[in-house]
Amino acid sequence: MVTTQRGRERSARAAALWLLVIGFVASSLLSLAPTSWLQQRLRFGCELSAGDWSCDDQAVLLWPALGGIVLAALALGAVALLVRATWDRARLRAEWLSFTALIGVLPSLLLSGLLLVDAVAHDAAGVAIDDSRVAMWAERAMLSALATAVAGVIAASGLRMRARGRSPRVAFIHLPAALLLLLLSAAMSSLGTLPSGIVAATAIGAGWYIAAGAWPIRRKNPDGDVDPEHSRSTS
Repeated sequence: MVTTQRGRERSARAAALWLLVIGFVASSLLSLAPTSWLQQRLRFGCELSAGDWSCDDQAVLLWPALGGIVLAALALGAVALLVRATWDRARLRAEWLSFTALIGVLPSLLLSGLLLVDAVAHDAAGVAIDDSRVAMWAERAMLSALATAVAGVIAASGLRMRARGRSPRVAFIHLPAALLLLLLSAAMSSLGTLPSGIVAATAIGAGWYIAAGAWPIRRKNPDGDVDPEHSRSTS
C-alpha cells in the first residue's frame, strides 16, 4: 500500500510539472490571439481622429503579447516552486498549495488592469461615451476580469479542501466550476483572455494533481471525509 501511494505521488508530481510546461508553450503560441479583441473591441493602440478610429500601428500589439509571455513565465515558474515546496507535505501545506490558483489568475488580472490604465491615459477628452476607451473596457473587459478572479478564488478553495482531504467530492466540484468560469471569461472577451486563461487553468490543474496525489484512492469514511487512521502521513 505504501509503495502504491508513493507511486501515486510520483506520478502526480510528474504530471503537474509536465502540465506546467505544456501550458506555458500553449499560452506562448496563442499570445497573438487577443489581437482582434485589443484593437477592434478595446481600441488598444488606436487613435480617434475626426470621429473615426485609426488602428494602423500593428507593432504596438507586440507589447501585450510579450507582456503576456513574460507574466506567464513568472506565474508558472512561481507555481512550479510552490508545487516543489508542497509535494512532500501537501496535507500540511494546503494553504500554500491553494495559492497556485491565485497566482495562476494573476497574469490575466494584471493585463486587464494595465489595459485599463492605458485606456485612462490615452482616452481623448470630451469624447462621446461610445468612443470612450474606458467605457469600452468597462463593457468588454471588466466582466471577463471578474469571472477570472472568481475562478481563482473558487479553485483556491477547492485545492485547499482537496489537499486537506475534506469532502473530496465537494472539493472536486470546485475544479470544473473554476474551469467553466475561465471559459466564460474567454468567451466574453472574444478569446482575448484565452492565453492567460490557459495559464490559470494550467496552474489550477498542477495544484490539483499534487493535492489529489497526496491521498490514497481508498480513504473515505461514511461521512465522506478522510479517515486519518487509514491514511499515510506525508510529513
